[in-house]
Amino acid sequence: MEGSGVGRVAVVKFGGNLRETLDRGLELIGGLDLRGGEVVIKPNICNSKNPYGMVLTDTGLIEEMIARLKPLAKEVTVVESDNIDGPAEKRLRDCGLMERLEKLDVEFVNLTREDDFEVHKVAGTEIQIPKKVLEADYFINMPKIKTCGPTLVTLSIKNLFGVLPTPKKSRLHGLLDEILPYLAKLIPHKLIVVDGMMAMEGNGPVIGTPRPLGLIVFGRNPVEVDSVITSLMGFNPDEVNHIVRAHRIGVGEMSLERIEVLGDDWKGIKPFERPYTLKASIKCLKSIGKLYLP
Repeated sequence: MEGSGVGRVAVVKFGGNLRETLDRGLELIGGLDLRGGEVVIKPNICNSKNPYGMVLTDTGLIEEMIARLKPLAKEVTVVESDNIDGPAEKRLRDCGLMERLEKLDVEFVNLTREDDFEVHKVAGTEIQIPKKVLEADYFINMPKIKTCGPTLVTLSIKNLFGVLPTPKKSRLHGLLDEILPYLAKLIPHKLIVVDGMMAMEGNGPVIGTPRPLGLIVFGRNPVEVDSVITSLMGFNPDEVNHIVRAHRIGVGEMSLERIEVLGDDWKGIKPFERPYTLKASIKCLKSIGKLYLP
């Protein structure tokens, strides 16, 4: 649709000013298109620590995004769930995001504590999906550009795994290729803003190696955004099962020839180191120390 930004993905170089970068990226995909209603933001806050700035969605980027939303929305809420690293509230406090949200008078909702959810059967198992996410007027996905051992990449589709309220998500890891496409189709995205200012390569999604990229990627469709970024990282989207399956069930396009890619030139970026190579395993030793040593 003309002006809607559907089918557009914008790759924008971060020049040091978050406000200007956000304004440019949003303009390229057709603007916010927000008039009231409840906005729900799902960043990637998967750990308490953020060594080298490579693990978590940049808190400054989240803050700038909220600053644009508040004058236009009835309510803005940031959501996360508990995981193996512990309660979501602790992770947000440790990384500094909770303090920023409190100053902005923005509510945080721990989806693990929500008792209003739908039960869906996927891949032979039942999963709970919070209505807070399903019924949001304007759902914004704010992931990080990272490699990931089990899925090669963790971008907007993989970030949806964090909306599931169960803290013991490891029991679902063997079903990711079925659960993730299901979530991508079920959860209606209005906006995707991907933090690639400091990305991660190698043994992601937590103990990889920092990869300065200096990009922020904008779009509205998770398959299209993830296909562009996967290509940018030097991988073939056909290698990523959850992207392929989401495409096959009609979520979005995978072929870059059918996606309108706007913004700055990203061709020629050196390919990211794949997970679990010998080089990646040696390089991640510093990250392990940063994450797990006092």
